[in-house]
Amino acid sequence: MNELDTHYANMLADHQRMLDEQAQKEEERDVLKARIIDLLEDNHPNELARLTGEDEDTCLKIVHGLLSKDPNDWAPERSGNIWAIYGKTFSAEWIDEHGDYLGFDTKQEANDYIRKEIK
Repeated sequence: MNELDTHYANMLADHQRMLDEQAQKEEERDVLKARIIDLLEDNHPNELARLTGEDEDTCLKIVHGLLSKDPNDWAPERSGNIWAIYGKTFSAEWIDEHGDYLGFDTKQEANDYIRKEIK
């Protein structure tokens, strides 16, 4: 095996290692997602980090992926002095793709967000 063959063999090995690591991470995420689905039946999303041992952002981002993306399923609701977005026929508060809960100054701002961002 010459130097060029060795170089390409090492590149292929590195690429395969990267693919294997990615597949393992996806498998671990799928297991966590299944666990979160089960936990959401009896727990609030804010409790998931404590119950799973994962960080809060990861858990809330997974919850975001599970939420309905149909704008008709969501409506603004007053929560204290802000407007938040809640499910119409199910108990959930909208969590954005960054894992953040959102608050709006007006009902119109919340409605605009629903119309433009929830897809």
